[in-house]
This record gives sequence, C-alpha cells and structure tokens, in this order.
Amino acid sequence: MKFKLSISHYFVLYFFLLMGLYHYKIKTYFYWLYIAELKDGDFDFAFFQFFVAVVLFFINLFFLNTLRRTKLVFIVLSIFFALLTIPSLIAFTSTGMYPTELLWYHQGFFFALYLFSKIRIDFSKVPVINKTQALYLLLGITSIGVVPYLIIYGPHINLKNLFLIDVYQTRGVMSKLSNPYFGYTYSIFTKIIIPLIIVFSLELKKRIWVLVGALYLILFYLFGAHKAVYGGLLVVLVFYRFSYSQSVKFIVKYSALFAVACLLLAWMNLDYPWILTFRRIHFIPTLLDICYTDFFDGQPLYWSESILKRFLEYPYDVRHTNLIGEVYFNRPDMSANNGLISDGFMNFGTLGVVINIFLISIYFMVLNSLKIPAKYFGLFVLVIFSFISSSLFTVLLTHGAFALLFVAIFLLNDKTGVNQNY
Repeated sequence: MKFKLSISHYFVLYFFLLMGLYHYKIKTYFYWLYIAELKDGDFDFAFFQFFVAVVLFFINLFFLNTLRRTKLVFIVLSIFFALLTIPSLIAFTSTGMYPTELLWYHQGFFFALYLFSKIRIDFSKVPVINKTQALYLLLGITSIGVVPYLIIYGPHINLKNLFLIDVYQTRGVMSKLSNPYFGYTYSIFTKIIIPLIIVFSLELKKRIWVLVGALYLILFYLFGAHKAVYGGLLVVLVFYRFSYSQSVKFIVKYSALFAVACLLLAWMNLDYPWILTFRRIHFIPTLLDICYTDFFDGQPLYWSESILKRFLEYPYDVRHTNLIGEVYFNRPDMSANNGLISDGFMNFGTLGVVINIFLISIYFMVLNSLKIPAKYFGLFVLVIFSFISSSLFTVLLTHGAFALLFVAIFLLNDKTGVNQNY
C-alpha cells in the first residue's frame, strides 16, 4: 500500500528539518555570532521555548487547513507561514535572543491574514476587460511607456549584458540616469505588464505577441541589467499549470527535500547551499527583525525617511538600511533591508507593526474577494517576497503592489465562473 503525504505532513517535515538546520548550522554563521556578542547573549537551544514554538506551529497549521484550498488566501497564507511564521517560531527557540514580542507580532500577522480572509467584498458589478482587449491594451501601454526608456537608456545599452558580461558596470551607468518615472514604472513593466502580455498571448494562442513580449522583456533587461527581470517571467510560467493546492504542495515538498540535502551537505562540510538559500531567504529577515527592534526601540522614525519626509526631519546621515548594516554587521556598505514587521516597528513601534499588518491584510482581503484563477498566481509571488524584505510603502508604490491590485480587479477577475482551476 502506497502512503501519500499531504500538505500538512510536508509542513511538519519542513518545520522540524528547518529547526535542525538552524540549530546545527545557521545560528553558527558569523552574523549570528557577532550579534550575540553585541547583545552579550547566545543563540543556545531552550527546551521550554521549543515546546511553545511546537504548540504554536500546530495551532497555526490547524487554522491554515481550515481554509478553502481553492482560494487565493490559502496559498498566500501558506507562503507567509513558510517564510515568516515558521522562521519566527524557530528563532524563538534560542535562549533570550529573539524577543517575545516579535513572536507575537508574527502570530498577529498570521491570524490577521486569516481573519480578514473571511471578509468578502462584492466586485460583481465592476467591469472586467476581456483577454483580447487586455492584451492589446497592455501592448499599447508598453509601446508608449518604453519611449522614455529608449531616449534616456537607449544610447547606453550594452549587448554584452545578454551574456552576463559588464552587468555591474551597466547598473552603475543606468542608476545615474534614473528618474522618478523609471523608479515607479520599471517594476510594473517587468513584473506585471510584460509577463501578462506573454501569458495572455499564450492563452489566446497569439504566437507573434508572445515573441513581442519576450523582446520587450529582453529590452527592459538591457535598460538596467537586472537579472531578476527574467525571474518574474519564470515564476509566472512555473505556476501557470498548477492549482493553488498543487502549488503549495510543490513548494513545501521540494523545500523539505532541499532541506534534507542541505543537512547532508553540511554534514560533509559543504555549506554554500544552505548559506545561499535557507539562511538568506528564511533567517536573515528574522535576524534583521532582532536588529531593528533593538535599535529603534523607543526612537521611531515616524516615516521621516519615506511618506512624511516633507514634514519630519530624518535624524540620521545615512539610510536606515546602511545604518543597521554598520551597527550590527560592521558593514557600512551593507543594505540591510527590512520587512513588514521591522519596518512597522522602526517607524512607529508596536502601533507601526499593527498599521502594517492591517494594511497588508486589507490588501490580500481585496485580492481574495476576487475570483483569480490559479494560473495567474505567479504574478503575486514577487509581491509577497517584497513584503517580506522591503518597506511597506516601497512595495506598494515602486514594487508594483498597487498596480497589481488594479490589474487583478479589472483584468484577472474571472466573473464567468468557467475556469474552476483555482
């Protein structure tokens, strides 16, 4: 008799494998050792905190399993659970180094997403553009929107970048030529509009427009030499044929298998796989939460570096990312990006965290109220990652989150009910 593992089984495996990797290797990385020295503490294992973390994990998993697996919120909450909640629970098992309030902030975010998903907004009367009209609209927007890029960046295009040569030199040149238009539209074109052109063209079997979309993507890559431009399209195409539950199972299953591989390789003193993956993706944001809450405790910025900079004076000479890099990692050139929890705390303490949690929960509540077929989920992956590693208003305004919300309402909402592959 063949035993088939469920999504819950894979989450349990993933949790304990990640726990083992963290205590075996990750907390011995020099970043953790340096911060432990700064705070005059250590990241030793604490049995009581381990017990609390395990109990909370199974409570979280129980609520996750009560969600309908055909709804967008199931995969959104699953990804945040895997990338934020679980690392938070694991970090909490270290004696005294991970503040208890951080654990509750992350638990609050998990349950806020869950509860807000129960609220529905009626979009039945909002008109939706059909796929053919949407395709030509997106092609028109891109054809017009690319003109300023061609005028400013065109003379500096380096075709060697196609072979990953002179990439950083090109980035240096292009960054000096940037302006607000490029800053606000580049992510929208590369993460949303052009991937949608390609996906809609595939759906409608318009091969010529698939080619045009691919050429536009290459052109935008040459404007900045950002390899992540291709990442957005790759993610969209990977998730194109999966349902929401299939996507979650795929992600957690292969994450668990890769964790096994990293543990075996670490046992053989081959550390680069876990350093480049689990350390960077799962636990650097958790470590930065510790740094941000420690540094900005009692001295919030009140958004003086972002939306309120016209009204409040920013108190430091360098950006907050470089400030944290210098103080906690002894690297002034390091850009220590913060995510939704640390960004909220940095700006307004606990109330700032609550504000961020509320706004992001509202954002996904709106998306969950729409009937978005699972084949479009790849468009949302990069936005989810951005919320984890960037300031909230940066994600909304320059990483395309607002634009994606608009696109989801007027282009992706399936009002016909024909496509049930949610």
